[in-house]
Amino acid sequence: MVTLPPPPNPPGYPGAAPWGPGVGAPPPPPKKNNTPLILGLIAGVVVLCLIGLCVGGLVYNIVNDDGSPSAGPSLSTQQTGRPAPSDRYSPPEVVPTTEAALPAPAAVGDCVSVDVKGAFLGLGNCNGSRGTYRVLSVDRAQGTCSDPDGPWITTGGYRLCLELYLVRNYCYKLPTETDFAVPATKCKDKGTVHIVDIVPGGANGDKCTQDYKWNHWYRFTHPTVVYCVMRY
Repeated sequence: MVTLPPPPNPPGYPGAAPWGPGVGAPPPPPKKNNTPLILGLIAGVVVLCLIGLCVGGLVYNIVNDDGSPSAGPSLSTQQTGRPAPSDRYSPPEVVPTTEAALPAPAAVGDCVSVDVKGAFLGLGNCNGSRGTYRVLSVDRAQGTCSDPDGPWITTGGYRLCLELYLVRNYCYKLPTETDFAVPATKCKDKGTVHIVDIVPGGANGDKCTQDYKWNHWYRFTHPTVVYCVMRY
């Protein structure tokens, strides 16, 4: 039996045990150390989580900065201690209001039109075509008139103190203790008078005109005046 010489050592593997019959296989290569790689991965995950938390908080603040309700305090609330916008809301303060006064229906010196019971019909004029009373005072407090026995009406929250104001050559129904003076719907109707002359402060008909025909006179007070008339 021929015995072969042992093969030479493999290249690049000096000092290895000689190979031969009965000699074991070469030892396995050494295991790699993965600890640095694992630590690096963990550190990367931690950094990514921190970045995500900061970005999420910033977005939350931007979205909720308009005062919309949120489920909990914002990041700015946690950092500054100030209440979130929704926590700062309070109902608007109720401002007391007062009702504005209506304008007076007439001014001192105006002539006004009324019906026979004294209901205000509106402004007239003092030339005889509309209106039988002239306004002496306008009182929103509706106190007594300076002449408590004179005529007055209330309208629009005001008291108007009046004086009888009739005009020559116009026809009227004269006032009574219960009725106000009003224009005649038709002159010469029964119960109407045609004003012929006016005597301010007169006591009777002695000073009535002699230039025109008249058949009766009436004296009124508040103010004192005599009307010389044709009575029908």
